[in-house]
Order: sequence, then structure tokens, then C-alpha cells
Amino acid sequence: MRSEISRRRVLRWGVGLGVGAASAPVFAACSSSPKRAGASDTIKVGVIAPYSGVGSFVGTITRNSLDAAVQQINATGGVGGRKVELVQRDAGQELTAGVKAYQEFSGDPHVVGVLWCGGLGFDESRNLIKRDQMPAMAVFEDPASSNDLYPANDERSVFQFVMPESMAVKVLCRYLAEDRGYKRVGLLFDSTVSEGVKKYFTDSAGQFGITPTGIESFNVFASEFGPQLQRLKPQHSEALLVWGLAPNTAGVAQQLEQLGAAYVDTPTAKGADWHPHVIGAPTGTGDKSFVDLAQGAAKTGSVTAWHIGGLVYLPTFAIRDWMKKYSNKTPTGGEELPADGLGTLVRAIQQGGSADHRRVVSTIETMGRFKFASVEFGFTAQSHLARTEDEMIIVTLERSSGPAPTDPAYQLGREWKDVFPPGYAGPTHLVRPTLDANRRAHPDVVDQVLREGWGTQCTRHTDGSLGAECKIH
Repeated sequence: MRSEISRRRVLRWGVGLGVGAASAPVFAACSSSPKRAGASDTIKVGVIAPYSGVGSFVGTITRNSLDAAVQQINATGGVGGRKVELVQRDAGQELTAGVKAYQEFSGDPHVVGVLWCGGLGFDESRNLIKRDQMPAMAVFEDPASSNDLYPANDERSVFQFVMPESMAVKVLCRYLAEDRGYKRVGLLFDSTVSEGVKKYFTDSAGQFGITPTGIESFNVFASEFGPQLQRLKPQHSEALLVWGLAPNTAGVAQQLEQLGAAYVDTPTAKGADWHPHVIGAPTGTGDKSFVDLAQGAAKTGSVTAWHIGGLVYLPTFAIRDWMKKYSNKTPTGGEELPADGLGTLVRAIQQGGSADHRRVVSTIETMGRFKFASVEFGFTAQSHLARTEDEMIIVTLERSSGPAPTDPAYQLGREWKDVFPPGYAGPTHLVRPTLDANRRAHPDVVDQVLREGWGTQCTRHTDGSLGAECKIH
């Protein structure tokens, strides 16, 4: 059973959908002493990601990101004249794969650090990482949500880039309560991939005055949600938090429609009949495949959370230009995170003047904030998490055929003309709900979004402020 659950953890893209508790290593160690990167003509960085199997889409994002970032680094001088070399290993299908890959990197004195970009074996390797004091960039891993990231955990060499799942749930509950005015919210969650979300939801609901109206679960392979929906229906939630992967979330949306309970808009969600506003995980309503799988049941206005650095279509975010220049590809979302993980290691080696593992870790903690692939970020000796709550944004489903008809009407953002292909349907930035918080975190990015018209901004008043009148949201 543990092997099966661990296999499912490969799917935790964008929000770290895993248990995240460190466990004892199950394989013999190569050495009991910390490793130091020796002299070499290249700087070697280990990459562990699911390049095959059900989570291979994460591997594709990782490869596209790092292929561009490493070429940019090497084309601009490398690290003190030394080229960066990526050693990529697949952790997509077997529980042992990630641990074996880490052991390989641990045994190579030239590997300066590891980018862990999803897949299997991260939790099982935590004791080995601690033993080696290996700089480990948790790109798509989420130890923060389970209080397993420094300083809550005494392991100092792990740094997290993806937003914590607990933070995403909190931001969504704030949106439901303060922006939409919902009082009653239900939860339907994947207990095999994200068993922690029940606590995150109940804690956040209590903080924002939301009454949980039914909590139901399913497993990652479920396709039938009728019994859970029938139990939720009499409790008449105004919104339904569906926390799972895109196929499960699509199935829930389709079966809500079959029950005559499809989402329409906020006033309808608050009405006498059950038409809950569907709120999902980044891996659900935030993934474009949700639209393809749910088809017409994927309603405009379905919502999730992400972070402002993930607006990879912005022309001032470097990852967009690097991917275009080196591979003629367009980022789809998430590519900023592996690149920033690599950029962190490179900068630490340059500023610290050493590839020694301990020196790299201490330099990451003290080198301050910097900008690499998208927004400025950094770590300190008191925080090993790159994301802050003020960086979180609301993301909503829209279609290139045009905005949903509302009174007053609203317009789609510039990305639909300049970036997205014809016929595109998928998640896009809903600017207004987190505007003030985002301005505190990244005022330059917010100014650009408003000035250039990126994202769904809804009703703009004569004083330039954004109103809440587009009722579809």
C-alpha cells in the first residue's frame, strides 16, 4: 500500500500534493560523511524528475525549463568560466528510482546540488540529504505544508520553490469568503494524493468564517463521484472545493452537470438550487487538460490559486525569451520554478566562491533576493521557502471565444491576443482579488499587468480601480 501511495505522489505538480513526511532511508548509503564537489571542468547539477509514466508532463515542464536555462547560463559565461552540466534521472515509475538517482549524485564529488522536480523518492531520501548536507532544491516538492521545511525541520540544506498546498487553500478560502461572499463551502478531495488538505481546509474555513458543508473523499483512480455528490447536495454548499488531479476534477464537473447542478455564476450559487462554484487545485482546474477532459462541463469562472511569478507569458519574465530563443517553445506554466532552482545554485557558487555543499547552503541563506527566470525571490536563515502569501494569485478558466456574457460585461486580457493560440481554453490570471497583496510583493509586476492589460481585470472604474461586478466570477 505504501508503494502504491508513493507512486501516486509523482503527480504533485504545482502545489506539492503529497504527505511530505520524512521517512527512514531504505537503501544503504554510499558514505557516512558529507561530500564536497571536487575540481572539474564543469559544474554538475543533478536533476530528478518524472520523465516517464503518469507524471511525465511534469518531466516535460522540467526539461523545457532547464534546457533553456542552462543554455542561457553557459552562453553568458557559465560559473566563473566553467560550463553547467545537467545530469538528469527519471523518477517517474518506481518507488526506488528517486532514491537510486539521489545515491548516484551523492556518490559523485562533482555534483554541487540536486533539483528535485517531482517524481518518487524525495521523502525517502531526506535522511540521506541530511547526512550529505546536499543542497537540495525542492522545485515541485512541498515539505512546508507538513512543517517539514527548515526551520520547522532541522535539515538546513532543503529549499522550497513551489507554493505550499496549505497556502493555496488559505488564499482560496479568503477569496471565497471575502470576494465572493460565500458562507457555505463543501470539500471533495483525493485522499490518496493529498490527505492533508482536509486539515488545511477546515483551518482556513474557520479563519474566514466559512461553514464546511460536507467533506467527502475519493481515490486517485476514481471515475464515479455520484455517491459523494448525492451526500453533498442536501447540504447546499455555495462553493465546492474539488482537490485532485485534472481527470478527477473533470469527472466531478461532468457529474455535477448530469445532476443539473452545474455552476452558472455567483448569484446562482447563492440561490435556492444547488449550483456550487467549482474551486480546484492547480493540478485540477488550473491545468489545461481539465478543459479538454471536462469539455462543456468545464465552466468559465472555475477557479484555483497559483503565484504571480507563474505568469510566464509576461514579456519581462526571462524564461519566456530563453525558451523561444533556444528551443522555439512557449512556456505553459511552471517552467519558472526549475529554472529558478538552477539559478539559485549557480548564484550561490558564484557569490560564495565555492562548490562545497555547506558553503553553498550558507550562501543561499545570505545572498539576498535576486531575479532569474521570473520574479525576484530569495531565502534567509529563517526561511527556506521562496513563496509568500502576498505572491498568491487567483486563476480562472476562460475561453478564446470570448468572455462569458455578464452585466456589466468584462474583457479578456492581452494574453489572449498576443500569446494564446486560436481556440485556446484554459486558466488565466484574475487580477482584482489579490491585487493589493500582489502589489506589496511585486509592485513592478502589478504595474505592468495593469498598464499593459494582462489578465482578466473585470470592470475598470473611471478612477482606474477594478470592480467586483463581473458576476461570472
